[in-house]
Amino acid sequence: RRAGLSSYFVWLMRGLAELYELPSPITGPAAFEKLSAELPKRYHDPSWITSVLDRANIRTVVWDPFWKPGTTQGPDPRLIPSMRINSSVVAFHPDASDYEGTNLIRDWADPLGVSVDSLADLEELIERVVELNVEAGARSIKSALAYQRSLDVRPAKRQDAAVIFGTRPDRITSDQRAVFGDYVTRLFMDVAQRHELVVQVHTGLARLGDSSPMRLIPLIEEYPNVIFDLFHGGYPWVHDVAAIAQNYPNVRLNLTWLPQISTEVAVASLKEWLQVVPQINRISWGADCHTVEEMYGALLAARHVVARALADLVDFGYIDPDQAVVAANSVLGNAGESIYGIP
Repeated sequence: RRAGLSSYFVWLMRGLAELYELPSPITGPAAFEKLSAELPKRYHDPSWITSVLDRANIRTVVWDPFWKPGTTQGPDPRLIPSMRINSSVVAFHPDASDYEGTNLIRDWADPLGVSVDSLADLEELIERVVELNVEAGARSIKSALAYQRSLDVRPAKRQDAAVIFGTRPDRITSDQRAVFGDYVTRLFMDVAQRHELVVQVHTGLARLGDSSPMRLIPLIEEYPNVIFDLFHGGYPWVHDVAAIAQNYPNVRLNLTWLPQISTEVAVASLKEWLQVVPQINRISWGADCHTVEEMYGALLAARHVVARALADLVDFGYIDPDQAVVAANSVLGNAGESIYGIP
C-alpha cells in the first residue's frame, strides 16, 4: 500500500504478473505466496534468464557488472560488457573503495598477475582490462561517478596524480581525491577515443548538487570525437539534456530508467526530445535493472511511453503514422544499435 503509486513498483508488478501468470494488479496473499514459491524455481532453471530475454525480443544487452567492473562473462551471450570507471577513479590505493565497494587494483591486479606500484602500473592495468572488455565485444565504458563525486572534471596534471598515488584512504584529502579522479576520468576519455567506445554517463538522481548534466559540457566540448550517451534523461534536468544534445552532435540521449522514475515525465520528455534533437537514431532506451523480471517490467513501461508519446504527436498532426513507426523502431532498438555500433 505504501509503494503502490511508485512507477518503480507499478512496472515491476506488471512484469511479474505477465511472467508468472498472475492477475494484474498483483493483490492479496495468495498471489504473493505463489510468487514467493515460483521465484526460486525459475532461478534454479539455467534457461530462465535466456527465456525472458527471448520473450522480450531483446537482441543485445549492454551490461554493467557493477560488482566487479571489468567482468566480461555474463549469463547470456547477448550481454556485452560496459566497464565502469568508478573503481579506477578511486585506485590511488588498493584499500580505497568506490560507493559499490570496488577497486580496480584489488579486483584485477592478482587475477591478471600485475603488480601495481605506481601510476604507470595503474595506467597499464586499466588498458589491459579495457582491452579484455573490447575483446569480449564491449562498445562502451560507463561513468556512474555522480553517485560519489561531482560530474565536473577539471584539468589535472599527470605528475600531480602520480604524487597522490599510494596515499592511504584515511590520509588523502578531498582535494587530492578530486585531482586524482579528474586525471583518471580524462585518461578514460582518451581510452574511449582510442578504442572508439561510447561513454555512458549517469546523470541526475544521485548527489543532486553535483549530478546536473550541464556539468559535463566542458568535457563534451573537450572530446568532440567521443560519443556521450546521457542516461536517465538527467532527471530532473530533462530539458537540459535536450538542449545539450541539440548543441553537441556527439551527445546521445537515453531514456533508460526514466519510465520507471516517472512514466508521465518520460512521455513528455520523449515528445520534447524528438522535437529538439535534430536527427533520428540519437535517442535510445535501456532497462537499467538488476533482474530480468524488473527488466521485463521496464520494457513494458518503455513501450507504453513510446506509444503514448508518438500517438500524441500523430494526433495533433506533428508527424504521420509512418514517421511514428520509424521513431518507435529507432528508440526501442535501431538507435541503440547505431549508437553502439552493434551489427
